[in-house]
Amino acid sequence: MNLKCVVIDDEQHAIEVLTDHIAEMPGLTVFKTFTSPVQALTEISLKDEIDLLFMDIDMPGINGLELAKNIREKAKYLIFTTAHPDYALQAFDVQSDQYLLKPISFSKFAIGIDRILKKEANSTKVTPKEAEPAAALYIKGDHKYAFSNIAIDEILYIKALQNYIQIITKSETHTTYLTLKEIEKALENHAFIRVNKSNIVAKAAIKKVDGNIIRLVNNEMIQIGEGYKDTFFAYVQSSLLKSNRNQ
Repeated sequence: MNLKCVVIDDEQHAIEVLTDHIAEMPGLTVFKTFTSPVQALTEISLKDEIDLLFMDIDMPGINGLELAKNIREKAKYLIFTTAHPDYALQAFDVQSDQYLLKPISFSKFAIGIDRILKKEANSTKVTPKEAEPAAALYIKGDHKYAFSNIAIDEILYIKALQNYIQIITKSETHTTYLTLKEIEKALENHAFIRVNKSNIVAKAAIKKVDGNIIRLVNNEMIQIGEGYKDTFFAYVQSSLLKSNRNQ
């Protein structure tokens, strides 16, 4: 956390007290200071992305309450720093987050700002996204309104059998009236590879490769077809861990 701070006070020594306190607080950084409320009014912009705005109330030209009405939206938090306790209710009207009475000791400053820091920390916590369901395929069953939902990351391999295919998963086998080309197209954005005319294999299901034989995690073995060797071994090489040491 690194929150940008701006201090507005017509008394330079009051600015110095606050900038010293800010420097002592982890997570705070002085961005700008102003002794002129008019200058602050004309120079502070939304682009500055100010986090904490420290402002005196009793100032010449424009008092802090009037200034706050014009620049409050340009800072995330507003902290009034004043010697006058009777402005507290008016400070509330301009959405003040803290009201610190002068003289401002470091302990008083730290306690007041710590509340803001905790609020900021809570507001910036990222809420974990709900886990997205695993990608799935629906395949037709044995009648018009029968369908099976197959999680793609459960598929080990797919085998073509004449006019239909078998989808072999970690727990069961599904048979459906599709061609291997059709299922290959459906899986083209997932980690599968065609290894011969009749088989598509999940890359994550490959346990071992020994010559032209692939052993899967379920210990079934599939042979790599001649026309598929180049593509398959190019994939293996692209995933191969290599040493930079001299052999």
